[in-house]
Amino acid sequence: MKTSPDFEKTYRLPCGTFHFHKSYIISEINEGEYITWERSQELIDLALRHYKTSKPISLISNRQNCYKIKFEDWDKFYSKGLKIKALAIVAYNKNGLMDFMTEKKKFGHKIRNFYSLDKAVKWVSSLN
Repeated sequence: MKTSPDFEKTYRLPCGTFHFHKSYIISEINEGEYITWERSQELIDLALRHYKTSKPISLISNRQNCYKIKFEDWDKFYSKGLKIKALAIVAYNKNGLMDFMTEKKKFGHKIRNFYSLDKAVKWVSSLN
C-alpha cells in the first residue's frame, strides 16, 4: 500500500506496524499480541500527532497474524481515543471472522469484513 498516492508514512511500534494514509490507517498487529486500552495509547497518541485534526479516520485491520483484543476496552477507545469513521477487517481465517462478529456488536459505526486488503482499501476510500 506504500505505492498508494495517499500513503504518508509507516510507523513500527512494539505491538505492530501501522501504515498511515491520508484518511485511513492500515494496522498489522504482531503475532500473539494482546491489545488493550493501555497497549493502544502509543498508537492513539501517534495518530493524533500525525493527523493534527479531529476529523474521523477509517481503520483497516489487516489480520495477517493471530492476536487477541480486550473487547471490554472498546468503549474507552471510542470515547477517549481516535474518532473512527469506519472499520474494515481483513480476515484470512476462521478466527479472524469470529473476531469480526464480536467486534461488529461493539463497534457503533460502519464495519465490514473483507478477504482482501485491496477491497478493504477501496471501501474505506469510497467513504471520503
